[in-house]
Amino acid sequence: MDKTFLKNSLEGEKEYFNDLIRNRVTNNKIPLEADYRRATFHIPKKNDKWNEIIDPKMFKIVEGKYRYDILNRVIKKSGNVLDICCGPGATSLELARHGLNVKGFDLSSEVITMAKKMKDENPYLDNFGSLEYFCQDINSINIQDEKNISTIIGISAFHHIYDLEKFLKNCYNTLEKGGLMITLDDIGHTKFDQFLKNCLLFILPKYGLSYKEKFKRLYRYFFYGKPISNEMFSPMELYTSKHGASMKIIENFWFNKLKVEKVVYYGAFSIQVCNSIKGPDWFRYNVAKILTCIDRMLIKLKICKGFYRIIYSTKD
Repeated sequence: MDKTFLKNSLEGEKEYFNDLIRNRVTNNKIPLEADYRRATFHIPKKNDKWNEIIDPKMFKIVEGKYRYDILNRVIKKSGNVLDICCGPGATSLELARHGLNVKGFDLSSEVITMAKKMKDENPYLDNFGSLEYFCQDINSINIQDEKNISTIIGISAFHHIYDLEKFLKNCYNTLEKGGLMITLDDIGHTKFDQFLKNCLLFILPKYGLSYKEKFKRLYRYFFYGKPISNEMFSPMELYTSKHGASMKIIENFWFNKLKVEKVVYYGAFSIQVCNSIKGPDWFRYNVAKILTCIDRMLIKLKICKGFYRIIYSTKD
């Protein structure tokens, strides 16, 4: 293991997510990843390409079902929860609101600050369990010191961890018998899923990209071979070879070491498209409902695979 490269990647990871959350919370906005219930509706100004749309209603249309299914499964399990790479804390906060005892861990100081702020401002106090946040490199924590852990959860988390096999082994040893482990990972587009996504992004009006710019990108793609769009990766995703070694480790662990309850694939193309649609709300929401329905049908028919995968497993 190249220690210098690892150190630089970890520092880059901190800054990547520090910068991301700083942009997301300007002007006292609350992003969905910080609080599902109190997220602030926000459409950025015309020339503001760095602040993303925050739209709780759109979230419920295209992705809410899957996120709430995860929450409901963990709530049903109850008990003590470890939220790995918890980010600004929406999942941790919502579980604590349902009486669970939650510990959230993340490398970024800015996202942990935001998570703590959301906890302190939380107005939903009935049946609140307990919630603690820790700003630490998850690999540096002796996770086996945690006791009576009923659930370990990671939302787009485990493929950021550099010593993943060791970490997952420690998770297994920490988890109580019958305990639940859930991972939600973005596993990448198939070529067909990517094709559908790019076609829809070209056809539909898109926030932050005019049709003139779309045609310019298309021209550069056909004549110079430049990509139409690029997926962004954090430094630790690049370090752990996202969609490569880390995905294989995750699959081997969940399918071979644990007892699989179910596997869910979703969002072949609809989520990225719907979250960028430009226009009046009635247009955006109705198009999103249609595309989401088509997306789910194509995944069910196994024509599309899905960009996201959730695996629910328990320890025998």
